Amino acid sequence: MPKKKKSTIQDIADQLGVSKSLVSFVLNGKSKEKRISDSMAKKVLEVAKRMNYRPNYLAKSLRTGRSQTIALIIADISNPFFAKMARFMEIEASKYEYKVIFANSDEDKEKFTAELSVLKNRQVDGFILIPPIGSEKELAALQKQKLPFVVVDRVFKNIDCPTVIINNYQAGYQATQRLIENDRRNIAILNVNNKLYTMQQRVKGYHDALMENGIATSPVLVKHLKFSHDKKLIMKAIKEIISAGADGLLFTTGKLTILGIECLMELGISIPEDISVISFDDMDAYRVTRTPISAIVQPLEQMSKEAITILMSLIEENTVAVENKNRVLDVDFVYRASCV
Repeated sequence: MPKKKKSTIQDIADQLGVSKSLVSFVLNGKSKEKRISDSMAKKVLEVAKRMNYRPNYLAKSLRTGRSQTIALIIADISNPFFAKMARFMEIEASKYEYKVIFANSDEDKEKFTAELSVLKNRQVDGFILIPPIGSEKELAALQKQKLPFVVVDRVFKNIDCPTVIINNYQAGYQATQRLIENDRRNIAILNVNNKLYTMQQRVKGYHDALMENGIATSPVLVKHLKFSHDKKLIMKAIKEIISAGADGLLFTTGKLTILGIECLMELGISIPEDISVISFDDMDAYRVTRTPISAIVQPLEQMSKEAITILMSLIEENTVAVENKNRVLDVDFVYRASCV
């Protein structure tokens, strides 16, 4: 059986008895700009759908100089926080008729650099990045090459680039304040990747809330871990804070929380009777654990929308300028039995 011929813009034009350019304007969303009537635009779209028309993106990219693709390099695909963000990015990009190519750095600078190089060669139109520690050189190179990008969930002090983050300081402060309001005085914090400015701000909020309530900070209750997935390291840290009399605990990531709660259970520590708990990131599992977990809810959908909107404007304006292209978003809290 011969292969069915693909429908073209000319086929649609012939079917309707109109010009090829009129059909092209409608299919490219320029009906209003070209003063094409709503009824005619509707007819074009209906015929295109009936004829199963599929745009030739390669030809379009040659005409426009754009590939209609963007790249998203996330930090850790196994982390539900980043996985959900990737999904929201994909949804938002589709509204601009863009496809997203995903890559994962595993918080490893060398892998991040390698993925970035591959994606540059794919001729993507822009990047949304969650770079690992020490990525300043790579970001500066993107700016020098005038490649549009937006950094999400990270801040690099020496790189002036478009960013979308939450108010990490305020989140850390308010979570600690809530633990204090639950009559907790020996409050610990379990943190990871403390070289990241965003993580430092979460810890600073914790320290300031304690100080403003007249509670001395105990160094043994502040734990900075290199990895969030190493249960042995987390168990060691949990044992140390419990031995130091911790009665409250703030986890700065969801992955830390899941393994941390597992460690507390294995040690026979009851939540919230022995220790109150609040986590960054509201994981689905928190609602159904033995003791439902209170959480800081990051606005993932809004973060994704802001990042895509900014990137699209950079692509459209053909610029890497950062003026009015930084966003700091507030978080929400959901309080459950672990810290009412």
